[in-house]
Amino acid sequence: MTSILPQYYEVLKKSVLITSGFITISPCDCKVISNQILAQTKQSISETTLKRVYGFAYSKFKPSLFTIDVMAKFCSYQGWDDFCQKQNNTLVKQPNSAGTSWDSLKINAGKITNFTLQVLRNKSGIPYGQTIKRKFLDDHFKEFLAGDYTATVIAAPAGYGKTIGLCHWVEERIELNTQGELNDVILFFSTNALMNVFLSGRDLNHWLLVLLGYTQDEDISALADTQQQKGGNFFLVIDNFDEHFHKPEQFKLLLNQLIDIFSLYQTAPWFKLILNMRSATWINNKHELDNGNCKWFKGFLNNVNWAINVPLFNVNEIKDLCLKINPAIKPFIAVDMTNEFNHPLYFQFYYKQHKDHFSLTDIDHVCAYELISTFILNKVYLGHYSAEKVLLLKGLVEQMDFENDKFDVVKTRVNGLIKQSAAAYNELISIGFIRELNNSTHLHYHTNIQFANDNFLEYTIAKTILHKSNFIFDLVLIKNLNNRFANSIHKLPILKWCLLYAIKTGQQKSFEMLSQTQLNLNEKSDLIIFLGDLLDKECAAANKSESLIQYFKQDCSPQLFNYFFGIEFIKTGYKKTLYSLLKFELSNRKRIMVYAMLASSALMRLDMDDLALYIDKLKKIPAEDYHNFAINPLKCLDALYSIFKHNEIKKEVFADVTRFYFNPPSEGKYFEDNASNDLIYLLAAYTLLLTQKHQKTLRFVNVLEKHYKKNNLDTINSYSYFLNVVIADCNYRIGNTGELTRIYEAFSACYKKDTSAFTNYMKNMFYALRIKNNLNLKKYSHIIEDVKTHNQVAGEHRLSKLFLSALILKDENIAALYPQFYKKCQYDDNKLLRDCGLLTNPMLNNAPVHNT
Repeated sequence: MTSILPQYYEVLKKSVLITSGFITISPCDCKVISNQILAQTKQSISETTLKRVYGFAYSKFKPSLFTIDVMAKFCSYQGWDDFCQKQNNTLVKQPNSAGTSWDSLKINAGKITNFTLQVLRNKSGIPYGQTIKRKFLDDHFKEFLAGDYTATVIAAPAGYGKTIGLCHWVEERIELNTQGELNDVILFFSTNALMNVFLSGRDLNHWLLVLLGYTQDEDISALADTQQQKGGNFFLVIDNFDEHFHKPEQFKLLLNQLIDIFSLYQTAPWFKLILNMRSATWINNKHELDNGNCKWFKGFLNNVNWAINVPLFNVNEIKDLCLKINPAIKPFIAVDMTNEFNHPLYFQFYYKQHKDHFSLTDIDHVCAYELISTFILNKVYLGHYSAEKVLLLKGLVEQMDFENDKFDVVKTRVNGLIKQSAAAYNELISIGFIRELNNSTHLHYHTNIQFANDNFLEYTIAKTILHKSNFIFDLVLIKNLNNRFANSIHKLPILKWCLLYAIKTGQQKSFEMLSQTQLNLNEKSDLIIFLGDLLDKECAAANKSESLIQYFKQDCSPQLFNYFFGIEFIKTGYKKTLYSLLKFELSNRKRIMVYAMLASSALMRLDMDDLALYIDKLKKIPAEDYHNFAINPLKCLDALYSIFKHNEIKKEVFADVTRFYFNPPSEGKYFEDNASNDLIYLLAAYTLLLTQKHQKTLRFVNVLEKHYKKNNLDTINSYSYFLNVVIADCNYRIGNTGELTRIYEAFSACYKKDTSAFTNYMKNMFYALRIKNNLNLKKYSHIIEDVKTHNQVAGEHRLSKLFLSALILKDENIAALYPQFYKKCQYDDNKLLRDCGLLTNPMLNNAPVHNT
């Protein structure tokens, strides 16, 4: 017998494992088995060959007859022919009993499925026992099996966790079989196994029959009656059904025969075909697979990702996965980091770097960028044809139309470049870095090349831009970004890649030019959090450069210092950014400003311990350093702490503010337009709110507009925005409905114009203002929903929640109209006070009860 029968070949591989004493196999076991074969047979099969046999190394060809002959001798047979003869004598092909036939089919399919599961488990980037099930697959298959469908597809780019999720589902189905709850036949294998069929010239349908123990003259459809009696389904599950792994003509042949099988069995309700593939394969071949057939269940999630029906990790899945890897882990990833860390591929990279002591303590906004660059280093720069890959990627970027946000490249424009680097092109596709999409119509050929995800696209664009600027981070590069990516969502990530490169190459002094970048406030907030993490990580590195050490041994430049400041940036992560400024040898004035902002952030969170800590640090700075401030920030913060912690007012700060607006300073830089002065005057304005003398607060605002800078509501300016929050609150409390409504409508117009430009804290203030306006106008119909929305947006900003609860609890109309809602607000207010260690809500009193 000279042919390699696939069903016998799978049994032989299992026999080799049993003979060598292994229940499961890992790549390192192949060397042990190789040595055992040599010792027993005196013939050699290399470790690499065994890795190909067991699926740990890719092989385009079936094993040689010599290899399988030696494997058979190792299992105490005379050779391959003897092994096949013995299997012929024992293998059940088509028993007379219909019941036994279905059971034997299940056993034969189970052997192959178990082997496939074993190989895929061993290939898992995270140890398979530490991976998790994906609920979306349960939902997907539940809907698939409930409908009149024959086939379904699982489609997503590389690295979405499709295969591991599918393995869990198959295992669960097998377990239900074992428990007697199901009676399914599951035949599960990779496309590589199918491709070996074509190398031997066999028909796929006949190959499947032989694989399951039937002769080519028999038809699997004869099992239909048996299946109906047994109540089970026959699942043909094919993993890694992707065209780029094979030659085009081979994949085309495989695709045609698979379509033939689908057509043959699509009327059989018990036959179910499941294909697991990348999105590009589905896009390029859906016209042949689907072809308008209602028997295909596609289950794509939405119109935006119409070729992706596999979601990224959600917060709960990240938590479950972390606990599987390290059950002792306690601090989970912050909610604002989930978008940076919800990609299964990046989670896998992070695990590989921290598998010995896995925790989430090293996760920050820079982490995802470092993981991506590690992947690119290993797969692009250190792989085969690295120089050709780099040149090819650069050529693709040069064909993009940045100004019009066109990042796909028409293949015909770069076909010559692809021919010069065909091997590099195929490898970039195979690793999932780029993909080729054929969207041709009957009138037009249209094939595009695009990057597999935005991260790879943005990295490559950043490297191309850096290359054109001689890898110097300067004003020319920033202007290039501003001009070519004016309104692009890719602008900020590209800038982050450039910053990462700059600090790695000792160009951190150029960061003060960031003030020239044209970013909205939300983008700027994201950038400074990233920059804070970047500086913090580089300072903590054991091998930090001498240039970085010297960089922090000086005072921070005014441009960079002011760039970091703004109440609108207060959120999780901003604390670390401010601490990165303290690494500089700051002047006392700048140190005061940093601690004042940290204290303001603590106050927004109602973290009274943190607030007390920063006030203490401010008190340790010499008193004379506060003489250079128009209004002493320490007095403001100390008064705020006293009001919230002890329900007492310290009048000294209000006397200072009164002197300021009756006799504003005429000399010095007290009214210089910068972020530091913005903080001082806004801090004073918010402190005045607590006196509940609203006309006095409005007089202070008028002095600021006269001497400092004009109040502008037409554009989103952080100083004007938060100052108008103060003005609106005063007008709400004095019942000036017209002015309050005017401010709200101006805010609403800006918000509707560009919602993405608002930071979380600005959105928080906007929703609070909307509630005040509706309360003032007695519009109560949406009050419950508005309060719920505000609390969701406010997040950790508990001070805003405390202000809002005071507004609700002071309104008797709400108590009468919505008594249950009113009671819940009372409960939430009391709980918030307890959580923050406060005695009362000072905003519920007409004035604090003590004066000092």
